[in-house]
Amino acid sequence: MRYASPNAVSAMHRVGISANAVGQTLAELGIAETAARHAFERLEPVVEEFEQTADVTLLTRTIPTLKRTGRQVSVTGGVVLLRDVSELRRRDRLLLTKDATIREIHHRVKNNLQTISSLLRLQVRRLKSEEAISAITESVRRIRTIALVHETLSREAGEDISFIEIVRPLLRLVEEGLQSADRPVKFSVIGDGGRLPATIATPLSVVILELLQNAVDHGFPEGSKGGSVLVTLGQSGDGQLSVRVIDNGQGLKSDFEMAKVTGLGLSIVRTLVTTELAGTIQMRAATVADSTKELKIARDGDGTVVDLEIPIVGE
Repeated sequence: MRYASPNAVSAMHRVGISANAVGQTLAELGIAETAARHAFERLEPVVEEFEQTADVTLLTRTIPTLKRTGRQVSVTGGVVLLRDVSELRRRDRLLLTKDATIREIHHRVKNNLQTISSLLRLQVRRLKSEEAISAITESVRRIRTIALVHETLSREAGEDISFIEIVRPLLRLVEEGLQSADRPVKFSVIGDGGRLPATIATPLSVVILELLQNAVDHGFPEGSKGGSVLVTLGQSGDGQLSVRVIDNGQGLKSDFEMAKVTGLGLSIVRTLVTTELAGTIQMRAATVADSTKELKIARDGDGTVVDLEIPIVGE
């Protein structure tokens, strides 16, 4: 090394290199030579990062100085820029540790919820009251829905989640729990809803579960021929998440009013959407115009459409 700037000397001292740099090789100073060697071989700048010690990480950028003689290009020396990135890498490691801790918490929450679900299913076997069995079974489905969210969060980095990764297993959960041979119901989803924070994904998953269950219970009661339920997900450019749940079942009664609903399922939906999610909900009879390739409405009044609008900007 022929010259070391005062800043370079100061930087080397901060990372524990106290020897006089001038007259020393990079190796003698304890700095990896591979970046310089590659730069001289390739005749181009090379950047390399290496750990000087367990607590010190250096970033080197080696720029060869070249001399051209005719067609011949030779290396006359080089400039080595040295940067201490120890604090940056320390923060990176902290973030990775934090992220792993959060995922582990979600994993444990999921396991605890599954344990509660299993205990409730055992309790159901001891009950004789159909009303009690139905109530606990519905509660089990709600718990399993929340567990789905935590399971997905335990596999992904950060607190955002791909919502379609919850909706698909949610449809399978409803299909397994509510399907019967005499009234087959086909569940499908289009769109993906993008990535959502857990604060939105968790209550919204419960809302969709309740709407799917309501569609089966009221649209396709025992004795009906079954049909289809379609969930549509989409995000608009103004930061709104749109969710539609539509079925081609028996439809709504003529005097239906969402504000006067007293059933637990739709009461949960209304409370979560309007209070926790600060969104809006509209529920109406389906029309032929609501038909899609995935779901056909034979005539106006057959089936039910539920539209949700959820703000997601700023979450």
